[in-house]
Amino acid sequence: MSTTQRNILLFFLLSFPLTWWGFALAWLDPSLGREASNFPLGPLIAAPIVIWLTTGREGLMRWLKRLANFRAPIWVYTVSFFVPLGLAVLCTIFAIASGAKIGVVSTFSFADLLLFTGIMLIAGPLPEEVTFRGHGQHELQEEMSPFIASLWIGLGVLVWHLPLLLWGELPWQIAIAIMAVSVVYAWLYVQGGSVWPLVILHFVVNFFGAGFFQEMLQPESRIYYATFLMIFYVAWAGLLYWWHGPQLGRKTSEA
Repeated sequence: MSTTQRNILLFFLLSFPLTWWGFALAWLDPSLGREASNFPLGPLIAAPIVIWLTTGREGLMRWLKRLANFRAPIWVYTVSFFVPLGLAVLCTIFAIASGAKIGVVSTFSFADLLLFTGIMLIAGPLPEEVTFRGHGQHELQEEMSPFIASLWIGLGVLVWHLPLLLWGELPWQIAIAIMAVSVVYAWLYVQGGSVWPLVILHFVVNFFGAGFFQEMLQPESRIYYATFLMIFYVAWAGLLYWWHGPQLGRKTSEA
């Protein structure tokens, strides 16, 4: 195991308890409820600590400089927003066509929408992508192909999500989707050189997909949505590998 790989492993090992310590409390005392059992900013705390300890101030400044880079081709931002939005719509259509039942569609005030937008940004897309990909993916693909790096990061992210899977809040199909979408994130990062298109994709998946379209379905029917989401992201990842190979479009001179 290389120094970089050990550093990324250390990051995940620290991110896990910082995020999910509340699950142990909720397990010991169910009256606390699941609502307060996780801390979504765990990775965002773990990353600078590990970067500082392993590469010092210089490494920390390099990471922060990457986060300050919003410049990416407009097509990368366009794909990051509209493709996952389109897939969410298709998942809903296919789910209903397969027998999923529509539930009660909730209505939101403007204030509720603003609050929900903030929650959906902070509870996932922002802390996860600037660390898992802005740190983990970036560092690993310096010494291996972006595709292989994405699989290692995807595995780390999957293990990081284990409490939700074991708690029953995420179906097993999402576990496969997590691995597949990791390849998509890596491709977008290679093509755009910025983590912010990745944040947008993750936000669209959570806000429109999980927060709106999936909520349109009755709880027992949401497994249909998760199944088609898995299929679409596995297909997208497969097409990217078939078209670009393990470099995911990275120029040879960058490898």
